[in-house]
Amino acid sequence: MGLQEDISRLKNYSGKPVLSVYLSTAPDKRNQWQTILRNERKRILSEHDDQSAIEGCFDAVERAIQEHRTQLLRSVVAFFTDDGQLKEIHLLQVDVTDEVSYGQKANVNQLEVLDHQFPRTGIVLTHLDSASILDVRVGEVESRRDYELDLDTGQWRRYQGRSARQGASSSSQSDDFQARVNQQAERFYRELASEIDTLRRTQDWERLILIGERSQARYLEQALKTKPDQVIQKNLSQASDQQLLQHVF
Repeated sequence: MGLQEDISRLKNYSGKPVLSVYLSTAPDKRNQWQTILRNERKRILSEHDDQSAIEGCFDAVERAIQEHRTQLLRSVVAFFTDDGQLKEIHLLQVDVTDEVSYGQKANVNQLEVLDHQFPRTGIVLTHLDSASILDVRVGEVESRRDYELDLDTGQWRRYQGRSARQGASSSSQSDDFQARVNQQAERFYRELASEIDTLRRTQDWERLILIGERSQARYLEQALKTKPDQVIQKNLSQASDQQLLQHVF
């Protein structure tokens, strides 16, 4: 659930000393990470005897960040050992405090805070004739399922990637189309609720949040076996994933 498995694994690690790195790479600080690493390298080298291992860890972290330079988000979290037993880098859309440490144990303090602040969450975005289900971990969308309503079959059809009509205003549909959807809405959302209930179990969601206009959100809320933790009655059909997350976290 959330980051708990990663945190537990890092806590239980035993081996060579670990370089733990938390760096802000937000747009206003994007060019500062190299200076911070350079200064922290000097500091840590002055405090420890295993100079070669420390240099190896810092070199590996810098290479890893450079390899992901075009993919940087708001922060980088990394854990490296000089023998490669630990070689982890995470690019996150959440903020961290710049912190670099070196020792026998990985420094997971900030990860534990992030796990508490951003529990694994399912977000369901409902529209009149489409729906999206987002699996969110540490404030990042790990996967997205997009669905459209097929009135010919009376079924939700899943699309890979955003569906063809996603983002189109329901008001652009014909009055007849809207009437047909409204007449069958309860059955449609009952079928979608079954999918959501299954995903809640298999994805280990700690929270479930519904976003949509009042009628669609109400139909879905009533159909779910386990009630959502939050319902946001707002039309966010034009919002990006990150804009959606800002409404939630």
